[in-house]
Amino acid sequence: MFKISAMVRKSEFGRYSFSAGEIGEYVVCPEAWRLKFVEGRKSIRQKDAKLGAQLHQKWADLYDESLFLTRGVKIAATLIITTIVFFLFINL
Repeated sequence: MFKISAMVRKSEFGRYSFSAGEIGEYVVCPEAWRLKFVEGRKSIRQKDAKLGAQLHQKWADLYDESLFLTRGVKIAATLIITTIVFFLFINL
């Protein structure tokens, strides 16, 4: 069984509750969350940490780009559908 850190509390019903900060950390990097809160390891800034930071930045950049492209596709689809509907009503 896992040993969970002090931030996680167990309710009277036997369920664990997590803080918003922990959930935020998990969303950013589940492995870092596991190492910190489950295994109790301290964060260290070394070569591996720099590589991890670079990988996180690359992931964040790709995520931002995908959001931009998704928004563009939605706008284009909306314009196409609006144009089709407009021309259908004109030709009635």
